[in-house]
Amino acid sequence: MKRSLIAAGVLAAFANAIPAQAGNWVDAIGTEPADAPKFRFFGFVQPTYTYYLADRMSGGNAQINGQYQPNNLVGPNFDSVNQVQLLRAQFGARGNLTDKINYFLLTDVGRNATTVQHPFMVTDASLTFNFIPGARIRAGLFKLPTGEEALVPNPTHHSYVYYSAVTSALVQETFFKDVAGTPSGCTVLAGNISLDCGQAATGNNAFRDWGVQVFDSFLKDNWEFAYAAMLSNGNEIESIGDNDDNKDLTLRGQVSYIFGGKGANREDVYAFAWRQDGKRSYGTTERDRIREGVGFRYNKSGLRISGEYIRGEGMIAGGPNPPTIAQKPTGLTPPYNLNIALDGKARGWYLESGWKFHPSWEIEARYDEFDRSHDDPAAQRIFKTWTLGAQYFLNKNTRVTLNYEWRDQEVPHVNAITNAAQRTNALVVADNTADRLSLQLTYWW
Repeated sequence: MKRSLIAAGVLAAFANAIPAQAGNWVDAIGTEPADAPKFRFFGFVQPTYTYYLADRMSGGNAQINGQYQPNNLVGPNFDSVNQVQLLRAQFGARGNLTDKINYFLLTDVGRNATTVQHPFMVTDASLTFNFIPGARIRAGLFKLPTGEEALVPNPTHHSYVYYSAVTSALVQETFFKDVAGTPSGCTVLAGNISLDCGQAATGNNAFRDWGVQVFDSFLKDNWEFAYAAMLSNGNEIESIGDNDDNKDLTLRGQVSYIFGGKGANREDVYAFAWRQDGKRSYGTTERDRIREGVGFRYNKSGLRISGEYIRGEGMIAGGPNPPTIAQKPTGLTPPYNLNIALDGKARGWYLESGWKFHPSWEIEARYDEFDRSHDDPAAQRIFKTWTLGAQYFLNKNTRVTLNYEWRDQEVPHVNAITNAAQRTNALVVADNTADRLSLQLTYWW
């Protein structure tokens, strides 16, 4: 990965390439056109209806029978199978302070896994310095240069109501803490070799962190080479400081062929690779957290095809323990008990396509698969989801998105769970995984 980033820069330099205007997600988010005003206010709201076609669990033991599993409840509180909520409500400002310095500010007052503990969250607060040709510097709180779903601007270019399971589980991050002994209510899974009973201490980081990033892109004819390297805290985004002496290093490289257009709306095909490497404190120990991925995107004449493979090592979160929320009547808000593989492994991928066959209509389909704890037979779970969607664009600033997801969960090595009751419960939970229907209105300005 590191060698590919260096090679891209060298090729661009020897080709006498010149810096390009935006055109990839890292550039589009972190830079401004030369003629941008000093202050440009923007934002979007996404009222969302979600409905799980779920039944209460039955056939297991008394702990789970008659209960809904969290995987079939609407987040972030997980207290209902159907709900209308203001999923996101983000308001911000961006612009050029000088001809060499631009800024980006964004807040969120919606109801989601980032704001679950705080009704108001600052999600972006950064400055970009454009003094060094080929090496823009961005500092503050902003999106890490990771995967496609993490970087694609929501709401203008993200076509689904929910992210794929692998992106949600491996790229978004929730921070965990160890507790003395086994937390009340937790039961260690018999036969596992990796899981610990821990606690989720925070909401998720919305793909963001505090840090410093060097990035730029280089254009030669129709080819563009882009890179980003970010040094960041690896801590909760509501804290500017770090909680240990370690920093995360995140690298991303991308090569694109541009068919036409410019900025975030250009038509192109590109391939990318990224890697995030850091450590996390867990009790008195430090554990690796490694995430990496490769992917592509094609966008031309109303047709879009994209896909990505993502893998992770260390600090792999499992499901809540126990797999119900009966012990927490206010919902599954942090801190709550869960299984966590401190040195675990997980992987997954998605492939999706969309077709805007009419100025007002777009249809899409996505398949995603997430293989969690594949190095631990008793703990391994495989999540498979087919999504069909349609978007109707009322005008240039308003759209309605409808998604239906066929969701499936597998326990590939059920006999590795040596406790009979836990083995039965694992199958009951997997078989109880419900389909999900979601309807979302998006308005941006």
